[in-house]
Amino acid sequence: MIGTAVLEVLMNADHESVERNYAVNAQYYDAIFPAAAVETVVAALPSPLRGATTVAEIGPGTGTFTRALVELLPPDGEVFAIEPAPAMRAALATRMLERERTARAVTLLPGRAPDVALPGPVDAVVAFNALSHFGAEDRPRLWSWCARNLTPGGVVVVDAPVPDEPLEVAPVTVPGRALGRHRYDHTASAVPTGPDAMRWSITYRAWREDALVSEDTAEFDAAVVSRPTLDAELAAAGFVPLTAPPAVAAWRLG
Repeated sequence: MIGTAVLEVLMNADHESVERNYAVNAQYYDAIFPAAAVETVVAALPSPLRGATTVAEIGPGTGTFTRALVELLPPDGEVFAIEPAPAMRAALATRMLERERTARAVTLLPGRAPDVALPGPVDAVVAFNALSHFGAEDRPRLWSWCARNLTPGGVVVVDAPVPDEPLEVAPVTVPGRALGRHRYDHTASAVPTGPDAMRWSITYRAWREDALVSEDTAEFDAAVVSRPTLDAELAAAGFVPLTAPPAVAAWRLG
């Protein structure tokens, strides 16, 4: 579960800190992202996204889930990918341009929801490994933005919060993938910093056999939220909960 929790870590700090830490994170991101976590979430999406043609994705990062979203949509479907970190946008653009369909379907919008203006209403808003970017003071504005930008009956889908309360995490090393002669891993630890917040310290490493090639560390402040709290916040914005596979949580407008 800790590997999934680390993926939840997105900055809830000032803009310069976000760019500085993601400049470190971006070069390792795809190499350390567990494939099983992607597969679990992707397998849960057909049900809540059934019938959707247009989707806004909050915090797509390097596009880990974006390509799968495009595959779930009809041929004329569109994804509006809202990404604030320049380093992540560069990787996302490169990945989407690799295939004709994603290059046609994905529009990259720089900035941070809910400050980004969409070109029109969408059928779904999704956020995977991004909710920790939004603290308790930010989320009501985010849900209001979702409600304004969704078509009638539109849905919000997020991955299930992990963890759902602040806790101390002893250092744990999670193996990643290999790229050429190098293999990657990361070590993460965390401490609570408030009733609904944690601070993660993550060290990323590249190895050649047993020799350390590179090592970089970044710290991330992460908001923590439980499913009951999300249900209450979204109800206040006009949403009702939907039955969805355990890997995700979903709500329908009105």
